[in-house]
Amino acid sequence: MQLDAIIESLIAKAHEGSYWDFKQKWHENNADLLKDIICMANNTSTDMQDGYIIFGIEDVTCKLLGTPSDNRKNQENIIGFLSSVQWSGEEIPEIEVRTVFIHENEIDVLIIRNKNNTPYYLLEDYSKIKQGKGKVTVKSGVIYSRVGDRNTDSDKCATKQASEFLWKKRFGLIGSDEFKVVKRLQNIENWYTNDEFEILYNREYSDIQIVRTSYELTVELDEGKPETGTWVMDFPYLFADMFNWNIGKNETGRRASWNIILEGRELEVVLCGVQGTRQDYYLIEPCKKRFDKEICDPNSYNMYYYYCKNSIKFLAYKLFYEMQCYHEEQEICSRTFTIIPVFENEQEHIAFIDYIKCNAKKFNNAVNSQSADEMFPHYAQYVTSSIVYKQCKTMVQWLNDWRLHSHTHESI
Repeated sequence: MQLDAIIESLIAKAHEGSYWDFKQKWHENNADLLKDIICMANNTSTDMQDGYIIFGIEDVTCKLLGTPSDNRKNQENIIGFLSSVQWSGEEIPEIEVRTVFIHENEIDVLIIRNKNNTPYYLLEDYSKIKQGKGKVTVKSGVIYSRVGDRNTDSDKCATKQASEFLWKKRFGLIGSDEFKVVKRLQNIENWYTNDEFEILYNREYSDIQIVRTSYELTVELDEGKPETGTWVMDFPYLFADMFNWNIGKNETGRRASWNIILEGRELEVVLCGVQGTRQDYYLIEPCKKRFDKEICDPNSYNMYYYYCKNSIKFLAYKLFYEMQCYHEEQEICSRTFTIIPVFENEQEHIAFIDYIKCNAKKFNNAVNSQSADEMFPHYAQYVTSSIVYKQCKTMVQWLNDWRLHSHTHESI
């Protein structure tokens, strides 16, 4: 769901909640702003939602007013301010400032990303004079949190239950199965396995294993038909280097799958790995989706591939990559990301595909004019696999350009 739809749905609820807060205008006192950010970063929503402080909404009635033009802040302002404060463990809440239009009203949104570095708290007091109300102080060593629709008061601390929740969150002991698996995959150095990669174990968490469940050989077509006989057209991330092409008679590649066992339960997530004919390592397959008909002709090959950062598939890719590849192979393996886009999150993925949809003609022209000389021999310039390669390569280039000009980087 795009941000404007998320914010509109929260406004429509006509009340505040565990991960969203309404403000009529931006804070005049930075101590108040700091405490609200800490509370939202330490929110206790069990579904691990990002926090939203939404400006331009009347607090009591939840009436849509639009953000006043005076005293508005931008992302650079707030990141600079947060960096100037002394944090425990030097872990700073990750924020983003966006503006959305709801019924022709400009609404500023301060997004506080949900991370597992909780609890956030200060090492030194931060104080500011509040006009007519004396000094406001955010105290060092005190955990502030948000429970339900309430923030901890400045002169109090979080409840025992909230504090316990935040520490458990840091250690990956609560949350959804996906949240727990992501937490365990983030520290690659804690994983080990045998040479056959049949079972992967975690030294830090004994409650998770990655177990190989299948092993297949894929037989290639006869020599002399390389333009149609390469199975890597189904796995275009193998196009990173000619090293992965199958060019001999009846050559084989390997494909295997692994299940994730968490707390004694087999999860629905299946990790599929593919190994080129001459590779000694597996690449965990990315997500695979179909382009909308507004972008590509549904009768043509209209699939595309991608990863999202901090997703199970991307972190598993990095895990297998680090555990299997020797230094000289890593350069080849890392070329994957010249043709497979890696999105910050699913929201960015959706927004980028919408951008391509709005510029479909220009995108298809870019795909058609895309060079594939560095990868494909002359006899394979127009086969399906070449088209996939050009689409993937164009997506990566467009994503980089889109980010440079994206509204996420504009000042407010």
